[in-house]
Amino acid sequence: MNTVHKELEHYLASLYPILNKGGISCDEQREIAYGVQLRLSQDANKVVLNIYYSEKKGLSVVVGGVKEGQLYDFILKVTNNLRSPKIENVGFHSWTSWIGSDECGKGDYFGAPVVCAFAYDDSLSANFKALSIKDSKLLKDTEIVTIAKALHQNYAKRISCIVLKPAKYNELIAKFKKENKNLNDLLAWLHSTNIQNLLKTQPSVQGILVDQFSPSQKVRLALKKKEVPYPCIERTGAERDLAVAAASIIARYHFLETFASMRKFYKIDFPKGANAIVIKTAVEFAKQYGMERLGEVAKLHFKTSLQVKERLKK
Repeated sequence: MNTVHKELEHYLASLYPILNKGGISCDEQREIAYGVQLRLSQDANKVVLNIYYSEKKGLSVVVGGVKEGQLYDFILKVTNNLRSPKIENVGFHSWTSWIGSDECGKGDYFGAPVVCAFAYDDSLSANFKALSIKDSKLLKDTEIVTIAKALHQNYAKRISCIVLKPAKYNELIAKFKKENKNLNDLLAWLHSTNIQNLLKTQPSVQGILVDQFSPSQKVRLALKKKEVPYPCIERTGAERDLAVAAASIIARYHFLETFASMRKFYKIDFPKGANAIVIKTAVEFAKQYGMERLGEVAKLHFKTSLQVKERLKK
């Protein structure tokens, strides 16, 4: 570790206790160009964490692996908290009025995926600061509920949100697959639909920023097909932008609401993610309500469904 910069050593010293407390193992730590790489695991879930340092840019973190489940979300939240990033527009653009778009719930077996867009302009700066708007991953669920309700109350015309309940989601993803399209195509369609809805009432928009979920820039292409005359930027980590942060908070709020509704209706405490606990709960649901009704609460195309069927055969 003699060649690792002291800033990286300090970062790792803060990170490891958090990982240990969360039951996360570091299977390998090795030096890479300008930083270190950690291979982390929890049960069958794995994440690769690259941590870099340069005198010019300081610390930067890249979380790799399958963007589904609690381990990925946990590592992303932890690394964001440790970095304590400033909530600003961080060079994504120089617009003064724009739409930010984000989604939540696509990697969770249970519950509805939610896609949200928010139309922001610089006149909202003071109000957003007072509301402590930031990436939803940096907020507690109680804070998300409070902030999202305030955003809905004060800026309803600046919000477009689509909550795909599991039954509808399963119907749409099956339709998209028949057309040789995938989940990212569905997400792009949802993002572009929200954005087009807002553009009808927000004529002063200068551009669109989307938290990137596909390297293929699918939202930009979808908007281009609809001849939307505004630039669209898709970037990872876009939740640092105020418009995208607001969208991420609202999306997370509605995601949490769907879980609360399902819990109340089915009398089952549905867990998040796509892990062993989720499989166990899905088996319990199928035994109580029947396998044919699992699509009311779950995303059936996940491999989790096959695991549930195998468990039911035993």
